Amino acid sequence: MATFETVNIDALFTMLKGEPGTRKSTCALSYPTPQYWISTDQKMQALMMPMKRWGINPKEVHFDNYTDWTKPRNQLEKLQVNCSYKTIIVDSITSIGDCMNRETIKQKRQAKSEGSEGAGGKKIGNIYVPGIEEYNAEASAFQELIAILKDIHEFHKTHIILIAHVVGQRAKDNAVNNLTHHSRVIITGGDKISGKIASYMTEVYHFNIESDFNADSGEGKFGLFTQHTGNDYARTSLPLERKIIFNNEPLYDKWIAPGIAKLKAEKPIQKIPTSTTPQTLTSTITQIK
Repeated sequence: MATFETVNIDALFTMLKGEPGTRKSTCALSYPTPQYWISTDQKMQALMMPMKRWGINPKEVHFDNYTDWTKPRNQLEKLQVNCSYKTIIVDSITSIGDCMNRETIKQKRQAKSEGSEGAGGKKIGNIYVPGIEEYNAEASAFQELIAILKDIHEFHKTHIILIAHVVGQRAKDNAVNNLTHHSRVIITGGDKISGKIASYMTEVYHFNIESDFNADSGEGKFGLFTQHTGNDYARTSLPLERKIIFNNEPLYDKWIAPGIAKLKAEKPIQKIPTSTTPQTLTSTITQIK
């Protein structure tokens, strides 16, 4: 049976979510090296500028581009046994969901061409499209992904980062009064699994940009939220500011690492006994000070 004495806060299980172009991958690059990237977005070249600006050794950033689910799963299973990486990044769960569906469709198409019974699959024109079976397979694959990453995180004390894209959605608040609100949800193939993934995260940061329409004043302000905003959910287990404006600064070095250090240095509050005399109460308060 574990106690809080065994809890490790040096390695975090994190989701970086937001619209495309809000520097989620850039911020992931600022985490400790060596890193391993499961690159299904296949846009690692976009990180060259921050890598050079922050003096990151390119030999310590490893990645593989994937177009299916079997190969990254096999690689992660190897890392369960032997992992020398300090950070593992999945970029992104949006595109890896496409990989999962693509692999399922490919297998069903192959089975059908071989005349296997029960090898169905919806087809429009000459294109196979995912149906309920593919989305069920995607949900199962995501559950497997999270389980493997959790195991690596716990056993090897490795930072895990999942990068997620979001899209606007209009949802009803109350069926009685028909109130609605605008929210942004994670993009994967299936709605149900996209809503479950964030529940496994210790840290969820929502990325945003404040537009600046004055061309002479420079670019907009790139930032993130660490707490729920009402429409965009976020949370943190660290003593971080509710809103962080990072722009071109490395997120981990300037905010996350100091937050971890601050939490580790924080002293627990001592409880004052419920039945005390004035003398013992004075003594207890003095000890706390």
